[in-house]
Amino acid sequence: MSNIKRKDDRGRQLKGGESQRSDGRYQYQYFGLDKKRHSVYSWRLLPSDKIPAGRKMDVSLREKELEIQKTLLEGEKEIQGNITLDEMFDIYIKKKKYKGKPLTQNTIKNYTSMYNKHVRGAELGQMNLQKIRKANIVAFYHQLQEIGLSYGTILFYRKILSAIFNMAIDDEFIDKNPTVRALDEIEGSQMRKEALTVNEQESLLEFAKRSDGDMYHKLVFLIDTMCRVSEFAGITWNDIDMKERIISINHQLQYEKYINDKQCGYHILPTKGKEIRYVPMTQRLYDILNEMKKYYFITRKETVVDGVTDFIFHSSKGHLVHADVFRHELSKLLKAYNENSIHKIGYLTPHMLRHTGCTRNAENGMDLKVLQYLMGHKSSKVTNDVYNHVTRERSTKEMLKTAKNQLKQA
Repeated sequence: MSNIKRKDDRGRQLKGGESQRSDGRYQYQYFGLDKKRHSVYSWRLLPSDKIPAGRKMDVSLREKELEIQKTLLEGEKEIQGNITLDEMFDIYIKKKKYKGKPLTQNTIKNYTSMYNKHVRGAELGQMNLQKIRKANIVAFYHQLQEIGLSYGTILFYRKILSAIFNMAIDDEFIDKNPTVRALDEIEGSQMRKEALTVNEQESLLEFAKRSDGDMYHKLVFLIDTMCRVSEFAGITWNDIDMKERIISINHQLQYEKYINDKQCGYHILPTKGKEIRYVPMTQRLYDILNEMKKYYFITRKETVVDGVTDFIFHSSKGHLVHADVFRHELSKLLKAYNENSIHKIGYLTPHMLRHTGCTRNAENGMDLKVLQYLMGHKSSKVTNDVYNHVTRERSTKEMLKTAKNQLKQA
């Protein structure tokens, strides 16, 4: 096939879709929004060309092309703008890349699961993108609050919805992101706490120590290391350096069903930030691990996941740990604890244990950057939120203490 493009009778290069007829008239062919071929004509290719003698005045072909492209673009935006939020989420999952790479199977699974739970098929999910306003997003957040979801979970929905609308803006489906500042409308109810108080923490640990030693070990590990539940589930004795009193957080254990899997199964994955962090043991955690190590050869289970073995923690039934199972164990423990406790706890999640550890360290004055590293936060924003919250509480207490002392001295 020849690579030489067509030229007009003046030797000028013609673009795709352009041609010149035998009578000298220019033609441009294109496919419209109806998917059919259309044609426009002009006696001039460029605006600077002269109209041939005896021919009617008309705009040039190139000017017509520009107008056609503009019309097609606006029409395409109108058509695509009619897609629903649910449809845009599906586009987002397929197109989204992180640092040039597609989303991981685990991320896709988590995003899809959370989105399907409260958005897909609901009023917001079925709305057209162009019709969604900030008020709709605020109403959605309020609905999440009313069914008892934590602030952290609502923050997740803000994150995913914001990302979806940002992609829609990039693709020119819409002009504005309706999630911007929508969370401010419910900030005042911020909602349910994300950390246990000191009294709640110590009371719960004391109860677990008396009633369920295995759960006591798990609670202390999660609070003192501040690791994620999937990282906790994947901890092995090979990650524990008792001599140096250091724990290596270098992978996570997930129970998922991937695209090519016939059923759910355990998988070893990198940590969320794909970085290894080293967490020093507290004295009580060292004592617990030291005691558990004595029974290592008795309690050891020959379980291997992607070449990784010697997992430290197991469920009450002896299986590997995963988030849903552990949440159930926490729920049972909390129910028993609340029956006779003075410091009753409304709800308890693995994330709360992680957040509790972070809060305790912030209260004790741990350096912000060190806390960020131990938590495995890529951004300091989340750590900062905890740190600033604690600082405000601590400064308020100090001011009240100072005022009280001044009254005594007066």
